[in-house]
Amino acid sequence: MGQVIGFVGWPCAGKDVAAGYLQRVYGARRFGHSDTIRKLAAEQGNMSPTTQHLSAVFEAQAAVNGYGWIARKVRNAIEHLWLEKPDALVVISGVRNLAEVEIYREIEGFLLVKIEADFKVRLARARRLQEMGEKGLTRSRFQGIEQLPGNANIPDLMKIDGPTISNNGEKLAPFHSQLDQLVVKRD
Repeated sequence: MGQVIGFVGWPCAGKDVAAGYLQRVYGARRFGHSDTIRKLAAEQGNMSPTTQHLSAVFEAQAAVNGYGWIARKVRNAIEHLWLEKPDALVVISGVRNLAEVEIYREIEGFLLVKIEADFKVRLARARRLQEMGEKGLTRSRFQGIEQLPGNANIPDLMKIDGPTISNNGEKLAPFHSQLDQLVVKRD
């Protein structure tokens, strides 16, 4: 069976960077929770949603389908992928709640990886990248984003047993080295 690595962390901790690296270097199939929500927002006519709008879209969907709605879609896609490529490496960026973790734990080979980065480092990244659908991001605005419902479970998820990766540096090589150690080598 393949391997599934799910990343959890605060906004701009490096979840998408980690998933992108594993995709480029190891040919991993990437699933991004935020991508799924952005796609749904676009289907609703919002092509440039703010973080608050994405949070509202997620919560509305969760009210109808439960908090595991994205994880169920991803799990089904992984099962389909493994029919064709049983040893495929899969990365999931943006695991946000326990319902998702419980669904992913049903998949053999699932590993939840916590990515840590200091608040100041993450704020600087968000400002540099103009992420979050916001221009001129202030410290208080970024703190407000962290308080959105979609981020409420991150502290609990960061306490779950499993590897934790630090992403506080400017250089990516140490971060990439930690990611390389997660990948199960197959002959």
